[in-house]
Amino acid sequence: MPAAAPAQRPYLVFIRCGSQSLHQRLLAEEPARRWDCCVSWYCPPVDEQLADYYSSGGDNKLEGFLRFREQYSNLPSYRYVLLLDDDVNFKPGDISRFLEICDRHSTYLAQPALRWDTNYNLRVTLHNPACKLRHVSFVEVMAPCFRAETLEELLPTFSLAKSTWGIDVVWASLLQGSNRPLHVVDAVQVEHTKPFDPLTGAFYQKLLAMGVDPYAELHRLVSSYPIRGGRRTLRHGHVYRYALPTFLGWPLLVLFELLKKLAQLGKPLRKIRSRAS
Repeated sequence: MPAAAPAQRPYLVFIRCGSQSLHQRLLAEEPARRWDCCVSWYCPPVDEQLADYYSSGGDNKLEGFLRFREQYSNLPSYRYVLLLDDDVNFKPGDISRFLEICDRHSTYLAQPALRWDTNYNLRVTLHNPACKLRHVSFVEVMAPCFRAETLEELLPTFSLAKSTWGIDVVWASLLQGSNRPLHVVDAVQVEHTKPFDPLTGAFYQKLLAMGVDPYAELHRLVSSYPIRGGRRTLRHGHVYRYALPTFLGWPLLVLFELLKKLAQLGKPLRKIRSRAS
């Protein structure tokens, strides 16, 4: 097990990894990264020494993170923690850039934007070219980035669903109407490389064997934790690209949100439900 880097990095990226994980590429493409990496295996561990930490256990990504915290009781005080699925692809250097943007703007809970041509779940998470940072009512479980105090506040929710479906709804419900805003970082776009496969996917086969119905878990949490106004881009609190004034930025933002709808109607974007195995 390799030791942590001598010079402490300010951020942690926790990746729940299977045999086809992208983590090796992400690490290789950013040799000067500003983030420590934990690989949490959900397959038999691979013999490698690339990441700063290795862990296993837990039935899903969020449980895996709880096991990692138990295993490493003296972790550094990271300012931001990104919990990443292993099929989310960043351009070289973009993980550090994303984390630095979150840090610079003191985001409470955030995620990178999804490209328009990738597998997606909700329109609100798709890239809006008018914004650098967009204030939203919802951040998805696929790649949430937590400020340190956010993580401590929301850790008790990590065990609410074996499938993880609906836990991101709980986050949005608990944080709505507070001074703890949620953001999509439109300045960084990612690709979600695998489509949703609830019938034959290995994670969903495991849930089936455990007697877990992800749709029932989602319904239970959505019913218990409503989000006022639904999952959407909000009216205020955005950081526009190129320092656009609000009277220009807001109309452009609305225009691109409308174009997302039109693109979906004309040629449906590839839709998924996020997973966290």
